[in-house]
Amino acid sequence: MSAAEITVTINGEARRIPSGTRVRELLTKADRDVIAARVDGKLVDIARALDHDTTIELVPADSAEGLDVIRHSTAHLMAQAVQNLFPGTQVTIGPTIEDGFFYDFAPPRPFTVEDLPKIEQKMRELAKADLKVERIEVSKDDAIATFEQMGEHYKVEILKGIPEDPVSLYKQGDWMDLCRGPHVPSTRYIRAFKLTSVAGAYWRGDEHNAMLSRIYGTAFATKEALEEHLRIIELARQRDHRKIGREMGLFLFDPIAPGQPFYLPKGMIIFNELVDYVRRLYRRYGFDEVITPQIYRNDLWHTSGHWDNFRENMFLAPDPEADNAGIDTGPEGWKQGYGVKPMNCPGHTFVYRADKRSYRDLPLRIAEFSRLHRAERSGVLHGLTRVRVMSQDDAHIFCTEAQIEDEVAMNLAMVRDIYTTLGFDHVEFKLATMPDQHLGTVEQWQMSEEKLANALRRNQVEFEINPKEGAFYGPKIEIYVPDALKRKWQVATIQLDYNLPERFDLNYTASSGTEERPVMIHRAILGSLERFIGVLIEHTGGLLPFWLAPEQVRVLSLSEKVENYANEIADLLKGAGFRASADIRNEKLGFKVREAELAKVPYMAVVGEREAAGRQVSIRMLRGEKSQSASLDEFLQRLKNEPLPT
Repeated sequence: MSAAEITVTINGEARRIPSGTRVRELLTKADRDVIAARVDGKLVDIARALDHDTTIELVPADSAEGLDVIRHSTAHLMAQAVQNLFPGTQVTIGPTIEDGFFYDFAPPRPFTVEDLPKIEQKMRELAKADLKVERIEVSKDDAIATFEQMGEHYKVEILKGIPEDPVSLYKQGDWMDLCRGPHVPSTRYIRAFKLTSVAGAYWRGDEHNAMLSRIYGTAFATKEALEEHLRIIELARQRDHRKIGREMGLFLFDPIAPGQPFYLPKGMIIFNELVDYVRRLYRRYGFDEVITPQIYRNDLWHTSGHWDNFRENMFLAPDPEADNAGIDTGPEGWKQGYGVKPMNCPGHTFVYRADKRSYRDLPLRIAEFSRLHRAERSGVLHGLTRVRVMSQDDAHIFCTEAQIEDEVAMNLAMVRDIYTTLGFDHVEFKLATMPDQHLGTVEQWQMSEEKLANALRRNQVEFEINPKEGAFYGPKIEIYVPDALKRKWQVATIQLDYNLPERFDLNYTASSGTEERPVMIHRAILGSLERFIGVLIEHTGGLLPFWLAPEQVRVLSLSEKVENYANEIADLLKGAGFRASADIRNEKLGFKVREAELAKVPYMAVVGEREAAGRQVSIRMLRGEKSQSASLDEFLQRLKNEPLPT
């Protein structure tokens, strides 16, 4: 056997090759879309030379990893174009994100959306030039000297903060950047991209640092995939719950209360209908509803562990009776002051402790809809889907060890009930495991994770592991729903917790007469009602199920002569329990119809002199069905036949 040869296994086939062969030299015509490879499990450039026996997995451009490589390389292409067009601009970081990438720049002047077409055009020129992308390894000191000479002060700061030595640089044409890689072999592999927006961003996300210009973009393996993505983005823009919420008159936001929605009367109808629906399920599944305080002394948050693990996300207030009224947010700050509750679980432990409990009382299921407050950073606030104040269909179950799997199974059944009713046909599950910052022992976490996994398996639920994403007090089942635009939203959670019962010294008397510790299950099915309403609006485009529609029927009059008849119909419908109104304004029918359509009213009842004479209505549907005439009795019966949640 020649010492100059090595064995590689590629596509399941072992072969002998000379040491030093590059991955790209092993590719065939069938591998023309391959842009990277996994060598012994590590993602590398296809220019990587092989010097030992290894297994190779090829990474095609349209795979998840391939798209990540393309997007990272497109971020570099954009940075090269920017520095060509705007001399003096410094580059900072350019990571990939879901469905795209961004790059933060320190330019002589902030970028605007008007700059994007010029940058895109330069990117196309550079891509067409087929510039070879080369990886170069140098010592960290040499890299620092190089970037100092280039005037790239942010890159120098990054280099001084990383432990690696040597470091890798990537060069394409006369442009170079610090990067771990991998990247595409040359710029011609970057074929389908679009720059989407410009924003401001603080260096390292710290508002005390310099403000940078961030350019967002996306890239795909093919132009067809890019066009489909842009089509979905346009649909998402049209379905944006903030836009539809304004058109339907559901809610508003004002700078006086950042991240806190003002629910308008129609928005409250949706909110209350959802709460009423969940309450009906609570009665069926044996939950009792409570209301607990909004503000607690910080002692509570210290006991629960929130002070050490969550206080940066809490609104804190000084003790108004203290001699030195101030807010101490340090480790010892819990000894004074108050915190607005970000979650209900600590308060529910006091409900449990209100009586002496025995095994006969368990499981004890406590539910609450009261408001929760979280100090989210202003930069992440987004309509209803990321807020500072919210209501949850929140519940906590106190049970024995033996009851855990049954209780989890019951909540999984609730998940299926609710999401099927609300039009989400597909539900996905993940098991989120122990985070780096957590309460309790590793052994306790492993046991808890296995119990949740067993409950999922017992219920024949397929699931993925979501590593290190559990709550700080316990692992959780995360439930995701894909919407009509194929975006996945994390909504419901079921969490298993041994820590809070221990920290609050909760007990029950077992059948043997001994004192035992209950287990606590944290559970929310809709999750944040604000977030869920935002997701539901975008999923349906505002065409909500009839029972949820804020305005179910609008009667449209054709002339002053039928105003009384239009009002009579609206009153009849309201008397029958429907949400109805009459539009008797002196406007053209087309104008009234358009306004009703913007308001997403499911039924429009058009009445003119002919309908009034025959005690009829002309039914016009938001869903696009043809207009049809019906008697008042027939119309009323049709509305009564609309499906309702059970």
